[in-house]
Amino acid sequence: MRFDDVIVGGGSAGAVIAARLSEDPARRVLLLEAGPDYTTIESTPHDLRESGRMSLQSHDWRLTAEAVPGRTIPYPRGRVIGGSSAVNAAIALRGVPADYDEWAALGNDDWSWEKVLPHFRRLEDDPEGDTALHGRAGPVPICRWSRDQLIPTQRAFFDVCRRLGFPEVVDHNHPEAAGVGPFPQNRREGLRLSTAIAYLLPARGRPNLEVRPHCLVNRVLVGDDGSLAVEADQKGQREAIAGRRVTLAAGAIGSAAILLRSGIGPRAESVALGIDPVVDARGVGANLIDHAVTRVLLVPTPGSCDVASPLAQIVLRYTAPGSHEFNDMQQVIFSHVDIAPIGGAAAVAAVGTELAIGLPVALERPRARGRVSLTSSDPGVQPLIELNFAADPEDLRRLREGVRLAWEIAQQEELARYVEHVALLTDETVGSDDALAAYVRATVTTQFHPCGTVRMGPADDAMAVVDQHCRVRGIENLRVVDASIMPTIPRANINLTCIMIGEHAADWLRDGT
Repeated sequence: MRFDDVIVGGGSAGAVIAARLSEDPARRVLLLEAGPDYTTIESTPHDLRESGRMSLQSHDWRLTAEAVPGRTIPYPRGRVIGGSSAVNAAIALRGVPADYDEWAALGNDDWSWEKVLPHFRRLEDDPEGDTALHGRAGPVPICRWSRDQLIPTQRAFFDVCRRLGFPEVVDHNHPEAAGVGPFPQNRREGLRLSTAIAYLLPARGRPNLEVRPHCLVNRVLVGDDGSLAVEADQKGQREAIAGRRVTLAAGAIGSAAILLRSGIGPRAESVALGIDPVVDARGVGANLIDHAVTRVLLVPTPGSCDVASPLAQIVLRYTAPGSHEFNDMQQVIFSHVDIAPIGGAAAVAAVGTELAIGLPVALERPRARGRVSLTSSDPGVQPLIELNFAADPEDLRRLREGVRLAWEIAQQEELARYVEHVALLTDETVGSDDALAAYVRATVTTQFHPCGTVRMGPADDAMAVVDQHCRVRGIENLRVVDASIMPTIPRANINLTCIMIGEHAADWLRDGT
């Protein structure tokens, strides 16, 4: 059977595209996903339903990445229908208008704030937000914690930030919001509303939509006549699946790797791996961007750290001292951090506890760029992921100053009552630029927001892989629609932007653009 649309990856954008395109009963849509598919809420495992914590192990690709040269970290990505929207912290945070206007200024005028706002509004059901900025009837419910719902450590973090002079924020998705206030989240009570639930569940009964789980896509096959198919492995059986149009939505790591295995990438790299070059696209795999984050860990007093409590309720968004980048920093308090999965027994011994309270310090406007590349043409071999965190001096400076702010927050009486001591840091370390820079390099990790590896841009941008309508240059009817097309990273958790990208691109796909 030849499908009208074959979509590779059922995550934050792919599930949206499949649901929207299958609204047309005449269109045959196939969604391929490497992970499992849970077709009802009742059959969905607990780790995917619970919005109070992330799921970093049970439904994961088991990737690793080089955070800084010589130091490798786990690099979790969701391997399941819903993708990383099914395993994340259910944070529904937009970037600021300048993020999307920057995309437009880079030659992608259909991605300005004015153009993307209607799609943010369409995806959400936010009963509390200003109606000029927020939708009321979209598939993704948005809610915020009220003050009486905050657990003690989260309330203490809020109170400290207010006393230190940061403004109170009621709606962090307001374009001018800066300060401290509740996270907007895509949850209903304790249920994480992933794209699997919010978008695909209502579409399940459509006879023109087929979802194939456990289907690992190797590459895109381009015929001499321009016809397209994807080569996929399902339960040990390799198959070429034809589609009138193919859309990759496998994320910043997966989509880049599929293109590279397809011979769409830097020609010399293709030849070196024995891959027949199809399109010499130098930008594939380049421009990897992620929010670098380092943690201040607090050893809790007995009873102060409960894994059943919400992970994060409050966020502080602010501009780093000496920076001209609005809201280029984010700080959160994690109610509980399980140390062993991060660094094993050695980390537990160094921190002095198995369960800590965390103060993550995230850089939302990083300058450093990384890369995704292949070491093998085998889809079972993970790509090489080089993040290059803190390589830029200004990135390092802002992270260092963020750690100093987190240290100050940890010392305040409202929070100190829940803390025995701060782990791994001393007054001497915090007071030394060199020592604190070493701490950042030793601890910097991912905020789980990779993007940019198949960036969009105009025809005169030699590193742009797709045009602003997500069409791969040089291959008709092949598109990439996910976080990889972002030319720069929004200064916010990127899941809501990925859903918006799916909504925006679905309009063009329906119209044949």
